[in-house]
Amino acid sequence: MKIKLSNAEIQEYVIKSPSYEFPKYTTQIMNLANQNSQATRPKFVGQMTDLIQEFPGHTFEEWVIWYQEKYPNAIDEATDKLEQC
Repeated sequence: MKIKLSNAEIQEYVIKSPSYEFPKYTTQIMNLANQNSQATRPKFVGQMTDLIQEFPGHTFEEWVIWYQEKYPNAIDEATDKLEQC
């Protein structure tokens, strides 16, 4: 099963998402820290290609709920691991 989002749905999620202004080079440093910490590796957050196949729902909201039930601490643990880097 594939999740299909229309352009309108994608725009809605983008508009709802908070927008952040980071100082110059901050995002590059954050990406390097994430690579070094390996916080978002499958062993910590799950293998996304497999999870998408496993996901029984149809919407992004359903995905968020399903993922958080399956991996309730993944985001916090990945964040902690990244902060330790």
